[in-house]
Amino acid sequence: MNHDPNSDHSRPAGLGGSLRAVAALCVLLLAAVGVLVVLEVIPRSAFTEIGGKLLAVGGISLVAVLALGLLAKR
Repeated sequence: MNHDPNSDHSRPAGLGGSLRAVAALCVLLLAAVGVLVVLEVIPRSAFTEIGGKLLAVGGISLVAVLALGLLAKR
């Protein structure tokens, strides 16, 4: 077992991991909404409104993660 604190496996994911998690969450949410539109659970007219809101939430989350990452490095 390698217990070296400087090895890449012992470091937390940090900002890059957080950004990937936010991006993955946004993609999964958009995919779920897309499936609901295809199955006609959500009308197509409502999809544009929901899609825009999901993209806005994703953008806000991205900026928040970036700001937290920059503050954590200080």
